[in-house]
Amino acid sequence: MRPWDRIERELEELRRIFGFPRRKPACDIIEREREIVILVDLPGFSKDEIDVEIGENYVKIRAEEKEKKEERYVVKERMRNFYRYIELPYKIKNEEAKAKLKNGVLEIILPKEEKVGKKIKVE
Repeated sequence: MRPWDRIERELEELRRIFGFPRRKPACDIIEREREIVILVDLPGFSKDEIDVEIGENYVKIRAEEKEKKEERYVVKERMRNFYRYIELPYKIKNEEAKAKLKNGVLEIILPKEEKVGKKIKVE
């Protein structure tokens, strides 16, 4: 775990304790035998407002409200811009990755690249 991940988690916990809204949407990362599944809560965003970039061992998720509404808010807690970089412990098969948005939840399925080992002869 990177040092700033721990700091970020602790700050998030303090925000929760003192009643401040979350800075970023909830995200679950699930490891299965052959794939990584990422679930991100993005209520209110359409699929046209979400960009997902897959690298060899990372995912970048960006969501931005396209149409800004000029309104007077009494309370404004919903996030209208979002960016998240997730570093993965595995190499990903980019060409087989999929993403879909259903009921405000973005699901990204990332097939893991098989690790190929090589045996060597002991002399």
